[in-house]
Amino acid sequence: FDNKEGGGNGAPKFPIPNNYLFLLRYAHMTKNTDVLEHVKLTLSKMAFGGIYDQLGGGFARYSTDAVWKAPHFEKMLYDNAQMVSLYSEAYQLTKDPLYKQIVYETLEFVSRELTDETGACYSALDADSEGEEGKFYVWEKDELKSLLGDDFKVFADYYNVNNNGLWEGKYILLRRKSKESIAKSNSISVEDLDKVLEKAKKILMKERDTRIRPGLDDKSLTSWNGLMIKGYVDAYMAFDEAKFLESALKTGNLISTML
Repeated sequence: FDNKEGGGNGAPKFPIPNNYLFLLRYAHMTKNTDVLEHVKLTLSKMAFGGIYDQLGGGFARYSTDAVWKAPHFEKMLYDNAQMVSLYSEAYQLTKDPLYKQIVYETLEFVSRELTDETGACYSALDADSEGEEGKFYVWEKDELKSLLGDDFKVFADYYNVNNNGLWEGKYILLRRKSKESIAKSNSISVEDLDKVLEKAKKILMKERDTRIRPGLDDKSLTSWNGLMIKGYVDAYMAFDEAKFLESALKTGNLISTML
C-alpha cells in the first residue's frame, strides 16, 4: 500500500477497481480501519487526480506516475463501469459526497460519449487526437484566461493551473485541496465557489467540443456491456436514481433481444 498517494507503490498506477472493491468489503466485514483508510485515500486521490477527467467525467486507463497526475488518456468502458460500482459501494459505506459526484459524472460521460441511441455501450475512446496523446483534454494557460476571464484565478487555484498541473508545456486539470480550503483562500463561500466551477465547466466543455475528438472504438461487447449494466444497477442501489435503472434495463433488454 502507498499510504501517501493511494494505490500500490511505484508507477505506473492502475485503478484495478475489483481489488479495491474486495478491500472495501474486507475492511467493512473485519472492521479493519487501516485497510478502510487506504481504500478511502486511494478513491479520493484518484478522484482528485489527472486520471479523472475533471471536466467531463470518467477515468483514463491508468496513471503514468505515482501520484495519479498524468494519465494514459485512453478511456475504457470496462474501467469506468467497474469504477462506478466501486464508488457507489464506497458511498454506501462512507456517505462521502465526493464519491457520489464521481458516480454521477462518470455515468453522464458514459451516456454522452460511449452509448448509442439503442442503449449499446461502445468499448473505448483513444488516448490520441491529431496524433498527440491527451491533446483533447489539456489546456494552455492563456487559453483558460481568455475563456474564463475574472473566474480564472479561482479556477486555476482549484484545478492547479500551476506547476502541479503542468505537463509537457500544457496543463492537466487536477485537484489537491478541498473545496472548503480553496473557498477560504479566495475569500468566498463554498456556494460561490460551486457557481464559479459550474459556469467554468460549461464554458470549457463547449470549447472542448469544438476540438477534434479522440478516435472511438465503437464495438459493443456483451461482457463489457454486462459490467456497465452492473455499474448502473449498483448506482441505482446506492442513490435510488430512476434514470440509472432505466439505463441498465435499456442495455439489458437490448442484449436479451439479440441472444
